[in-house]
Amino acid sequence: MTAPDVSAASVPDPALTAEIVHGTRLAVQQLHDEHPGPFCVYALATSGEALRPYLIVTPDDATRWDLPDSPFAVYGDEHLAGLEELFTARGDLFDMSAEQAQAEYDLRLASMEAALRALDADGLFAAGDARADVLLLVTTMPPDETGAESARRLNPASPLLAAWLDEAAEVGSAER
Repeated sequence: MTAPDVSAASVPDPALTAEIVHGTRLAVQQLHDEHPGPFCVYALATSGEALRPYLIVTPDDATRWDLPDSPFAVYGDEHLAGLEELFTARGDLFDMSAEQAQAEYDLRLASMEAALRALDADGLFAAGDARADVLLLVTTMPPDETGAESARRLNPASPLLAAWLDEAAEVGSAER
């Protein structure tokens, strides 16, 4: 699957977004109950085929950009595992025309992004001034340039976002 046109965010699917919100909320609440933090990155990660997302959270330390090796990678996955059936029911991108596959890919990532935005509005990740110390991401594994656009939409301008764009985002220097 090629990276989508990120000039404008796609329209999310409300039902899919609601299910992602539910699973992600439970997983993050479990994390907060079991570990004191502080945490830096909360990411919904998916494959390049936009399969169901996994929650990855990083501690606020020198490893904060290392999503795959985080001690909180694929955290609370029992809460997100139910999404497998929903994503599978939407179809395999490789069985669709290129145009249909791109639209579905964009919709899935937009739904993940909308879920994080809704949870952020509820203050799940951090509230007030502490929100500037948290980065929300929707990313693919391996990462590609779509993560930077999503990060810009999900996060307020801050030194943390600027540092991530400079140090970890998969973008060319002209896009930073």
